[in-house]
Amino acid sequence: MGTTEKVSAAELASLPLFEGLAPVDLEELSASSVRRSLADGETLVEMAAPISEVHWLEKGQLALRVRHEHRWVLVSTLQSGDLLGWSALREEPTALSTARAIGPAVLVSMPASGLLALLAGGSAQSELLLKRLFGIATHHLDESRAQLLQLGREGVISAG
Repeated sequence: MGTTEKVSAAELASLPLFEGLAPVDLEELSASSVRRSLADGETLVEMAAPISEVHWLEKGQLALRVRHEHRWVLVSTLQSGDLLGWSALREEPTALSTARAIGPAVLVSMPASGLLALLAGGSAQSELLLKRLFGIATHHLDESRAQLLQLGREGVISAG
């Protein structure tokens, strides 16, 4: 799958999720994190496959597709700055969609176990990271809500 290179703690600290954290606090996570380059059409993860990483999309776009009633449905197009791999943070993690590059893409991939360890640290930084992570999740939910509301713009159906 594409090419990979190591990511330094300073590079992790430059990601919005980790902004303001000292690189020394990210050393352990950076030791197992990589920058991954994908070619156009290359698949990052397949729907229903076991996963163990969370990804930050640095450059490019990814299409998220799900298999529904024997056909593929595009559910989201991710842009630079988006976080993906949320499912890796839950018990028995599997991919809920297939993620495929639309043109060349670059991601920073980190092990979910390392991120969870950082989040569970009990420090002020852990609390800040949890708030940021929940903020990102809330933003994604709000975008999904807006998309669903767009689907209902065909007009109001009334009994009158």
